Amino acid sequence: MSWEKVYELWRHGSYYFPESLSEPLKAEPVFVKYAHSGRYIYGYDWLQKEIGEQRKELIAKDPAQFLVSPLSTNKGTIQTAQMLIEAKDEEERAAIWIVATAAELMDTGLEISTSRYLWRLRDAALLFLKERYILWHHAMKKLVPEIMIPYSVLGSIQCDREETAMGLIQMNVLMLKATYMLLRYSSISEEKIEREKVAERKSLRLDE
Repeated sequence: MSWEKVYELWRHGSYYFPESLSEPLKAEPVFVKYAHSGRYIYGYDWLQKEIGEQRKELIAKDPAQFLVSPLSTNKGTIQTAQMLIEAKDEEERAAIWIVATAAELMDTGLEISTSRYLWRLRDAALLFLKERYILWHHAMKKLVPEIMIPYSVLGSIQCDREETAMGLIQMNVLMLKATYMLLRYSSISEEKIEREKVAERKSLRLDE
């Protein structure tokens, strides 16, 4: 399939809930106290909202305990989050969601016909993205936090067209957005981050 056809399916499927699907993924900034000269903390975590709120409370009350806690999110999921944050427009976000979600859906033991349609959507989106991003490493196995569609539902679905496969992808995206939150940890103030971004943009313009 061509990417143009796949993106048309995405746009058509999002007709009834365009804001929910097309809205950019936003990261909530969480300041982490870290008093080591010349070193800093910066990174993302994609967590269920209840766990995310608990994590924010822990960081506020006991940042030292947070620093020795194991990471909650794996590298593949974090890369997906970073790509969604950096995406320039709705089309790029759609392609990222399609690749990441289709890859995880195909690992749930779906019917061969369903996996075949998911594969077509995934391949077209990958071709679109490969000129724009450094893609996921082949060893990364979990590209979204969770497949939230119940396995009893997935096991009863047999796709006979790409529209059904796209519906599964979009359903999981909506459920993730409603259930998970993205945190951006930083030991640098938001003001300093913004100043550095402005300085970087000015430098790029001068180089041009």
